[in-house]
Amino acid sequence: MTSSKRQADAAQPQTTDGRRTRRTRPTPKWIVEQQDLDELARRRCLMILSVLSGEQGVTEVIMEAGISRQSYYDLETRALHAMLRALVPGAGSDTGPTSAEKRVTELEQRVKQLVTEKRRSERLLLLTRKVMKTGRPKTTARKSSRKPASSTTRGSKLSAASKRSRKVTEATKPQESPSTPTPDGAIAR
Repeated sequence: MTSSKRQADAAQPQTTDGRRTRRTRPTPKWIVEQQDLDELARRRCLMILSVLSGEQGVTEVIMEAGISRQSYYDLETRALHAMLRALVPGAGSDTGPTSAEKRVTELEQRVKQLVTEKRRSERLLLLTRKVMKTGRPKTTARKSSRKPASSTTRGSKLSAASKRSRKVTEATKPQESPSTPTPDGAIAR
């Protein structure tokens, strides 16, 4: 050890067991003095730092802040995760966009892609409707056993009532003898 290092160690107060005493760390001035920070975020940051540094206990802090113990631990977890993300090598560089900006860019690209796909699907639907006939589709699997009506046939079969009435009129009609044509046009009987 160098002599200046020994002098610095000797100047530090020590406990009876040979360890250095803990000294209080001042709150960073930029947190207290910076005006563009949100006031609630600043208070939460100071609250978490005071607990993590051992300045205050969790019970004291939650009583002062008027929040539940679970809320405090949720805030502390979020703060530590944000600190870890910020301290990843290369995360603090101002050369590229932040992760939030990257995410916004990714989502904007996804929206453009989805709009294009929607437009394509709508166009395919329109073309399909133009090509396909509207209405109920006709099936050609079954053939009809009925013959189509023609002008030379008398139509459908007679009903039972029609057949009875025909028999009655035929029975009441006077019987005529078949006629034989004669050369002068008279009917021969």
